[in-house]
Amino acid sequence: MAGYNLDEKIGLLNMFAKTTLKVVKTSSDIEMRHYNTFNNINAVVNNVSDPLISITILDFPTDSIISPRDFIVLNYNDGKDMYLVSGSIVSIENLNPLKVTITTIKIDKLKDLRKAERFYISLPAYIKVLGIVEPIFSIATNISTSGLKLVCNFSLMLEDMLEITVMLTKTEKLVFRGKVVRKNNIIDLYEYGFEIYELTESNRRNLHHFVNQFKFDG
Repeated sequence: MAGYNLDEKIGLLNMFAKTTLKVVKTSSDIEMRHYNTFNNINAVVNNVSDPLISITILDFPTDSIISPRDFIVLNYNDGKDMYLVSGSIVSIENLNPLKVTITTIKIDKLKDLRKAERFYISLPAYIKVLGIVEPIFSIATNISTSGLKLVCNFSLMLEDMLEITVMLTKTEKLVFRGKVVRKNNIIDLYEYGFEIYELTESNRRNLHHFVNQFKFDG
C-alpha cells in the first residue's frame, strides 16, 4: 500500500484549527474519545476560545486515567453536520465534575473526512522495536486503510519497518508491519506516519471494518 502522507508533512502543533469558534457552541453537547476507554464519553461545552475548548465531562469511567497532553478526539453535531475534532488536553481544572481544557489541532466535517478516507482517532497502540523487550506505548491519532499516524516519546528512524499493534476495541486489535514514512517533533514527543506494508487477511478485515464504521455509520 502506498501514498500515505502525514498531513502534507505539517506537525500537530502547527495545525491548530481556525474555525472552532464558528462551529462549536457554548452549552452544547459534545462527545469525547480517549484512548483509555473505547466508548464515546458525553460532555458539555463550557467555553470556546480558539484554539481552546473547555468541556465538562459527564461520565468519564472511574477506572480510567486522564492527563494533560493526552491526545483525544471530539465528536460534535451542530444539527446539520457531524464534525470530528482532533486535539490534546491542555489542563484539568476540576475533578468532580471533571472539567478539562483541550487545544484544537484540526476540525473537519465527517463527510469531508470520508472523501479523504482518513479519520481522527484516539486509540492505544504498541510498537515492537528490535532489541527492546517491551513494546513501546503510543497513541494512534489518525487512520486510513493505507496508513496510520502515531505519537510516542521514542525516536524511530525513517524507513524503519516495524510491527504495530492497535487496540481497536477491548477485544479486537489490528496488527501489521509498517514503514515510517514521516516524522515530526512535538516538543519532547514524536509523531510518525506509518505506511502499511504487511498484514494478514484477518487483520485486513479488521482494518476495513473499523474504517468503514466512519464511512457508513452516522
